[in-house]
Amino acid sequence: MSEESLEEPLAPTPELAEDDPFASMMGRFDEAASLIGLSPDAYSVLRIPDREIKFALPIVDLDGNIQVYEGYRVRHNLSLGPCIGGLRLDENLQREHLRALAGWTTWKCAALNVPFGGAMGGIRFNPKGQHPRVVEKVVRRYTANLMDFIGPTKEILAPDLHCSEQIMAWCMDTYSMHVRHTENAVVVGKPRGLGGTFGRDLAVGRGAITLMEERLKAMNFSGPARVVVQGAGTVGAQVMRELANRGHKVIAVGDLQGAFFHADGLSVKDLLAHRDLSGSVLGFTQAESIDPAELMSLECDVLIPAAVSNQIHGRNANSIQAKLIVEAANGPTTKRADEILQNRGIPVIPDLLGNSGAIIIAYFEWVQNQIGYQWSDEMVLERLDRMVLEAYQRARKVAGERKVGLRLATCMLGVERVAFFDKLRGIYA
Repeated sequence: MSEESLEEPLAPTPELAEDDPFASMMGRFDEAASLIGLSPDAYSVLRIPDREIKFALPIVDLDGNIQVYEGYRVRHNLSLGPCIGGLRLDENLQREHLRALAGWTTWKCAALNVPFGGAMGGIRFNPKGQHPRVVEKVVRRYTANLMDFIGPTKEILAPDLHCSEQIMAWCMDTYSMHVRHTENAVVVGKPRGLGGTFGRDLAVGRGAITLMEERLKAMNFSGPARVVVQGAGTVGAQVMRELANRGHKVIAVGDLQGAFFHADGLSVKDLLAHRDLSGSVLGFTQAESIDPAELMSLECDVLIPAAVSNQIHGRNANSIQAKLIVEAANGPTTKRADEILQNRGIPVIPDLLGNSGAIIIAYFEWVQNQIGYQWSDEMVLERLDRMVLEAYQRARKVAGERKVGLRLATCMLGVERVAFFDKLRGIYA
């Protein structure tokens, strides 16, 4: 009997709840690893984050009292280059979610041919209602605590939940003060005058709608699409603006507070102006108010989840009436829901591709910072479109050849690429 036949099978991922994001990510990783024939050695390396840290963030508040918050950072894999990952401010921060997003970012970068590994981090802290000086103290302390871990060639911070250009500027400045020179490339999502790039406020929307149109064309769909957008935050706004710019109709939109429907298409400009003033779509008077729970089941050409994870799940996947789903959010569909949609024949452009504009524009910003030169607006858009479409075509090819869904095909591309270069680099021991 050969040595190969004596190899142990891949260790199974522990059973976790369906809606657990880490379980969903690992379930898809397991399936991709099995289909590409990933060796047990490679599997054991890739299923575990490279580094996880948790640390205390004591600050002195405006009343002179000490408040202590919790900071986290998860680094998944460094094989392809420095890691990149979001900073999120969330009082309900979960480490399992950070692990899932870090791993997902690794596969996404690899599938997009972006030379980064994945990371994710955050602070268990709600910035809403806090004085800006308190938010600044918390963010600067978080950055200072990570001085040994972050850097342009180590790990790059990117904006995530509740992180603005201002917050990324504070991160960059804190790091720069410690290294005694201005280092733009340690963060992305900065103001343009501090090394930010054109396109950050449109990249996700442009990438998602570019792929939507490409898929609809393959489905022989003609005419403007009737689209439902779930989420009216930063990503949802980008998606709706791009839809409006290209002549499509947003027939419904909703967030946690409310949802609105207009059969002939609502005014994106007026809706977003209302949201900017009130902080929510709630109270919008130019469309019919509906229950947010109805949003996913509306009849439409395209459904775009653009908010938070796990919005399409086993309890609502059977009620979806869209012809196509484009995921602009991270992890909006659970593994069980994905199986239901696939069995029903509803195509899905997965988040690995659907929101890939965020990673690509972050890469562009980092590259421009490294060379000290800003590209023209036209060059940014041309390169963004090209990279998004090239990744999509590679995934479509694998999906066709292996008879799998697009999500699994994209994950297979990412896992296989990381595993190949992991093996090429070898294990330092």
